[in-house]
Amino acid sequence: MKRLTKLSATIFLFGLFIIGAVILRFYAVTDVNKRRVGAWYATKMCRLAIKVFGLEVTSINEAYLSTTGKLILSNHMSYLDIITYASIKPSIFISSVEIEKTPFLGFIAKLGGTYFVERRNPKLIKLEIGKMSELIEQGFNVVLFPEGTSTNGSKVLPFRSSLLASASVSTGVEVIPACIKYLTIDNEPFSSINCDYVCWYDDMSFAPHLWNFLSTDKVESKTTFFKPINSASSDRKTISNKAYELISAEYFHVA
Repeated sequence: MKRLTKLSATIFLFGLFIIGAVILRFYAVTDVNKRRVGAWYATKMCRLAIKVFGLEVTSINEAYLSTTGKLILSNHMSYLDIITYASIKPSIFISSVEIEKTPFLGFIAKLGGTYFVERRNPKLIKLEIGKMSELIEQGFNVVLFPEGTSTNGSKVLPFRSSLLASASVSTGVEVIPACIKYLTIDNEPFSSINCDYVCWYDDMSFAPHLWNFLSTDKVESKTTFFKPINSASSDRKTISNKAYELISAEYFHVA
């Protein structure tokens, strides 16, 4: 019964988000403003969603996001990562064209301002980098998951550095490594036994996973932001390696 109640609340939130985002985008007129109001509204809705979901979000060093126009690099395990980051600060998320083509989920992501990239075609990388650079220059915080996919939380995959060139295109862009980790699920430590309640990876379908997640009462997460790296003084591979080291060390750190 509790899960059905949460499902009803989730459906209501989705409906409210779609209606509100469509209206805001209609009056926003320009593409930049459409993306800006989409990200702003997504943050408002995600702050409601984490309460409905019982997702307790703790953020460390959030002050590093006090100004906008940053490139945020994070590990990735689930669509819940996006809800968590969006609840902290309005952001534009970089996702794959596969997500864009996913029924419903792609539509929701687009309304929230997500920018979809084709990572598999090397010929399009320069175009994608240029567009990401524009987003940063327009004052958006851009969140990139450089692992290129989500995982079950057992490890942090090596980072792909190709899209990090969007930071070096815009001289002096600050790159902020960020580590998200799920600490407990219903007061039990996050582990290989319960990780599938929150981690969405491989060929998992969205609806069954969401239904499974809604059976939980409380999920504790922690997001740590690290000191910004000035892209003017580092190349993309150096930035990628440093971010990977910081995120990995924090992810596997036991308090």
